[in-house]
Amino acid sequence: MKLGRKGVTDLPIKLMVVVLVISLSLPMLADAVERGESKNAALIMNHEISEIFNAVTAVHYSGIGCSRTVSVTIPDGCEILIPGGNGSDGYSMKMTFKGREVGTRYMERPPVQFVTDGLTLSGSVMLLIESRTVNGNPAVSVIAL
Repeated sequence: MKLGRKGVTDLPIKLMVVVLVISLSLPMLADAVERGESKNAALIMNHEISEIFNAVTAVHYSGIGCSRTVSVTIPDGCEILIPGGNGSDGYSMKMTFKGREVGTRYMERPPVQFVTDGLTLSGSVMLLIESRTVNGNPAVSVIAL
């Protein structure tokens, strides 16, 4: 540091550079933390969806009328949506984190349709899964207990 007639002259310039570097790096750091949280939440929700898919597969192969209960725990700020209906949405589960969609999983093997009226899961939920047919195609009804 230089000491001039008006005091220390290098210190304000160094402070300004440090403040500039910090202000430029904070948004990038916040974005990295958000992406990390989102990926972690998606991994947890993928595991819970796999538990549901395993129960659906077991019920489907057990025959029409068979049922099973599954307990799932979805992290705070996350939701799993089972839209049901016709088309590809009838075979899917969508994952959201803080209101943003972070992924979609499809029931492909076996292709079993979900019969719901748009079920949204959050927190700890017990599900009743029951095998049935819809228009001659395999389906399961999913009810939150």
